[in-house]
Amino acid sequence: MSLTGRLLTVLFLLSLPLQVLGWDWQTKVTVVVQHQSLQTVCELLEKNYGIHFSYSRDLVNLSRKVTVTVHNQRLKTVLEDLFAPDNIKFTRVGDLLVLLPDNRTTRTINGYVKDAATGERLPGATIWSPTLKQGTVTNQYGFFSFTTTKDTSSVVVSFIGYQPQWQQFPQNDRTIEISLESTTHLKEVVVSGTEGNNLQNQTQMSKVNISSAAVNKTPRLLGDADLIRTLQAIPGVSGGMDGVSGLHVRGGSPDQNLILLDGSPIFNFSHFFGIFSLINPDVVKSTDLYKGAFPARFGGRLSSVVDITLKDGDMKNYHGDAAIGLISTKFDLEGPIIKDKTSFIVSARRSYPDLVYNSLIRLEDDEKNEADLSAYFYDINAKVNHIFSPKDRLYLSFYTGEDKMNLHLDSTSIPDTAKINMISSGFDVSWGNTIGALRWNHIYGPRLFSNISLNYSTYSFSTQIGYKYILPAANELIDQVGTYRSRMEIAGVRADFDYRPSPDHGVRFGTAVNIHDFKPSMSTFADKTGSVTPLDTMANGPQNTAAEMLLYIEDEWQLTPSFFVNVGIHASGFLVSGKLYHSLQPRLGLRYMLPKNWAFKAAYTQMNQYIHLLSNYGTSLPTDIWVPATDRVAPMSSRQVALGIAKTSNRQVYEFTLEGYYKNMHNMIELRDPMGFITPDLLRWEDQVSVGRGWSYGGEVMVAKKKGNTTGWIGYTLSWSTRRFADINGGKIFPYKYDHRHDVEVVFNQVLSKNWDFSASWRFTTGSPMTLPVASYEGIETGSPWDPVSGPGNSIDRYGNRYNYRTENSHRLDIGINWTKQRPKWSRTWNFSVINVYNHKNPFYYYVKRDDEAKQRYLSKVVILPILPSVTYSVKF
Repeated sequence: MSLTGRLLTVLFLLSLPLQVLGWDWQTKVTVVVQHQSLQTVCELLEKNYGIHFSYSRDLVNLSRKVTVTVHNQRLKTVLEDLFAPDNIKFTRVGDLLVLLPDNRTTRTINGYVKDAATGERLPGATIWSPTLKQGTVTNQYGFFSFTTTKDTSSVVVSFIGYQPQWQQFPQNDRTIEISLESTTHLKEVVVSGTEGNNLQNQTQMSKVNISSAAVNKTPRLLGDADLIRTLQAIPGVSGGMDGVSGLHVRGGSPDQNLILLDGSPIFNFSHFFGIFSLINPDVVKSTDLYKGAFPARFGGRLSSVVDITLKDGDMKNYHGDAAIGLISTKFDLEGPIIKDKTSFIVSARRSYPDLVYNSLIRLEDDEKNEADLSAYFYDINAKVNHIFSPKDRLYLSFYTGEDKMNLHLDSTSIPDTAKINMISSGFDVSWGNTIGALRWNHIYGPRLFSNISLNYSTYSFSTQIGYKYILPAANELIDQVGTYRSRMEIAGVRADFDYRPSPDHGVRFGTAVNIHDFKPSMSTFADKTGSVTPLDTMANGPQNTAAEMLLYIEDEWQLTPSFFVNVGIHASGFLVSGKLYHSLQPRLGLRYMLPKNWAFKAAYTQMNQYIHLLSNYGTSLPTDIWVPATDRVAPMSSRQVALGIAKTSNRQVYEFTLEGYYKNMHNMIELRDPMGFITPDLLRWEDQVSVGRGWSYGGEVMVAKKKGNTTGWIGYTLSWSTRRFADINGGKIFPYKYDHRHDVEVVFNQVLSKNWDFSASWRFTTGSPMTLPVASYEGIETGSPWDPVSGPGNSIDRYGNRYNYRTENSHRLDIGINWTKQRPKWSRTWNFSVINVYNHKNPFYYYVKRDDEAKQRYLSKVVILPILPSVTYSVKF
């Protein structure tokens, strides 16, 4: 280069602003912009002063518009004023100015997740931040509160059966509503970052969520989808005899299950002699089953909690469905009363009387009697919800249902040994539930949510027996009618609060007061014999009113990135007949993350139950009687420990759980009489029972496929359930009637095409223990028409050990296929199901049959579910 060129280069460098050759925090800068983004300001500083900015667009948001007018100000002062409102911190690394989010500053976003088409709020939806690896879930009412760093601008929101989506958070703290589209109307799109749905990210163990879609996919008994039969296909849950819709959870009895319908307890959960469950699954929004590890907010039962939430009703459009099957018909309708503000849903079911029931029961009976049997059930659900403001919503829900059966027998043949001539007899029985709930949701702030509820529930049972017969000796017509009724009511108020102080903490607390009214025995007897003045008598058993109080608090807390804990306490008291029982029930759940995203879980639970159920052995009718704890029979209590591992595959296709549990129980009751029949003298029911202990332990494994055209699960349970009573079975431990050693469940669903889908379920259950006599002696011939077992010529049975016989194993294959045709505004579906495909004769009920000629008695069984095809036609609009 020539001398002139070198001189020109030096002069050019000297003419440049000195600040582009280097900068420090004291560098004086001048910036004048009008309503420009922070990114534009950074670009000006880089151009004019050589300050190179480095930052991640995912963590630092520079889109905010600013107006700046500064002249010869210190660089550090200018940067502090620019970035402070957005909680952006800055530091110098070499010649770079690095921008970072200030993670010490947080904000709280709260709101609801709802169905985009109907406005229905979605409980259990997941809000997940892939960047922070943190998230939360919506509560039972679809509410969430997520406290996160200021820089978090978007999260993934997901819910089973709905399209996951990215949700942008607003800049300020406020209540928002997030709408999700149902996957039934959209093609599947995979959204990454939905780890919040994984089993290993849930501290709660022994919990299963049952969706309405899963219930409707299972094969249908007599054309009806059934929630309880779906629950019975879960490992650790058994239904006992074939066709019974009761729940035996981890060796517990049906009365040890707390079944809640919109927060109100249900005391009998079956229709049609246990074949159908109480609730129409078409109006159910969500069902959570807790087999153990109960959160502190639940109490009052020992074995399980079934928390059922009904749909709220469509806020935008009217629609419904109707179905007709072989034994029942049903319909439901929902829609807005005031669009986007008030909605309703109503449903009704009714079975057809005297068409199917006689043909289902298979009894071998040589008596030539003509019987008229009529049996049916009905139920009605209704719910209204109203939005007062973004922070206030009111729900009103109602249920009523009843079963009725009438048996009228005209006798045409009477044994020669009879001392009477029977003309006719009649038997009427009815039972039902009525439930109501009024709930108010309120948001106090971005972190605090409350639900205040008033609940009412009643269960009643009534039976009437009438006889007309002639006494030959007096040639006198006798006409007698006896009626027996029992009733159980509960009314209460409850307040639940959900507080989310930070992503590491989720605190729930609340209180409740419930009033119980027990009327277990109300009976009347009338002798309407024509030759004498009619005799009417009335006898009332014990009637008790009791008050139950509870207070709870629970906290789910992330101690380290890998260690989570849910700790709580449930305090309760029960005041009855001047005696106060009280208890403190600790609850503890632990989760530790193992390598490769496996989660180890452990739980300890203590539960108390203040009410007992007196059950009549040997009958499938709901003649059970609820009574409170007394000064002689204390409340039942249990302690359960559970350990397990869980994992969801990376793409959330497969789930695996393995759990083991051990539960001991105190103050269990058992009838001293092996026949187990409660006498009408309930004033002395404590004298008829023995109080003892129980144990239940075992293991459960389940592998499920959750996504794709092929879904379902395989489950296996190995379990033991035993009892010991001082004055029964010689004080020795014996297997209890809910002891099922092996239980296998296989559920399979396959989408065949756009219009066709197929489902199948197979279950194997080890037989149950039952008590049989070891000897029989002929007794005095009473000739009493009131004896439903032996009639004239009673025998006296002698019993040995309790539950000395185990029934045969039960297994059954059910299949179903659906054909659906979708129209623009409506759809129609044909369902074809076959129950017990290979016609295995599973027992529903055992009885001892007597052969007078051979002088023998032998065990016989009643089978109510042979191979049974059904067809149902339904329309949705």
